[in-house]
Amino acid sequence: MLQVNDISYEVQGKALLTEVTAAIRPGALTALMGSNGAGKSTLLKLISGTLQPSAGRITWQGKAMRDWDQRELARTRSVLRQQYSVQLPFTAFDIIAMGRYPHFRSKLTEQCHNVIAKVAAYAGVEHFLNRNYLTLSGGEQQRVQLARVLAQVWDTPSDQKLVLLDEPVSALDIQYQHQLLSLVKGLTQAHFTVIAVLHDLNLAMQYADDVLLLKQGRTVCFAPKEEALDTKHIYETFGVKAALHQAEDYPHSFITVCPVHQQYQQLQW
Repeated sequence: MLQVNDISYEVQGKALLTEVTAAIRPGALTALMGSNGAGKSTLLKLISGTLQPSAGRITWQGKAMRDWDQRELARTRSVLRQQYSVQLPFTAFDIIAMGRYPHFRSKLTEQCHNVIAKVAAYAGVEHFLNRNYLTLSGGEQQRVQLARVLAQVWDTPSDQKLVLLDEPVSALDIQYQHQLLSLVKGLTQAHFTVIAVLHDLNLAMQYADDVLLLKQGRTVCFAPKEEALDTKHIYETFGVKAALHQAEDYPHSFITVCPVHQQYQQLQW
C-alpha cells in the first residue's frame, strides 16, 4: 500500500502542499484533481521520490520512499510525465526498451524482450514497433510511452507495481483519451496501483476508483469517486456549480457544470 502521511512541501517559504494525507488502495486507480496550481503534479513528484517533502512521510510497501535504493525503486515504480521531447529518430521499440534500463546492465535480456512484446501487445503498438517514433500520431506516441512505463514494472511481483501518470490524456482527442484510460483501468485488474492527474470530471467519474481533490495545496476530499465528485466538493474545489445525472442503462453518473458568475458580453463591432 502507498501511504501519504501529513505531507507538506515548501519552496522558498511558499507552501505548495500542506498536510496532505491519503491511503492509496492497492489495485485501484486514484485520480488527483484540482484547479491549476493546486499541487497535483508536485504531489505526484513527491510520491515518485523525485522530490522530498518538507514535512511528513510517504511509504510504499511499508518502506519510506526516501529509504528506497533508486535502482530497486525503479523496478517497482514508474512515471509517465506530461511531455517528452524526443528529437532523435528512435523506433517505438527503442522507446519501450528504455523502460527496461533498471533490469539489465549492458544489453537487453531475453526476459526484457519478452516483457517488451507483452506490453506492446497490451498497449496495441506491436504492429509499429519498427516505426520511427517521430512519425507516429500523438495518440500512438502516448501509447508507446505507456508501454515504456509498463515495461519498467511489468515483471515486478504483483503487489508491488506503482504507476504514476501526470496528465496522461491532456493532449489527446476524445477517442485517444478513452482508449488510453481504458488501458490504464485494465491495469488495476492485474493488481497495479495507479495514480493519475486528471482534469476532466467525467473521465474521473468513468474510470477512477478513488479521487483526491486538492485546492491551494490542501485536501478538499479523498474518497471513492461517487462521494468525492458530488456537487459540494466540486464547488469547493473548482468554484463551479455542478449537476449530476444518471442516464438509463449507463453504468455511472455524468456531470455538467457552469461558472458561478457566468457573464456574456456582447461584441461591439
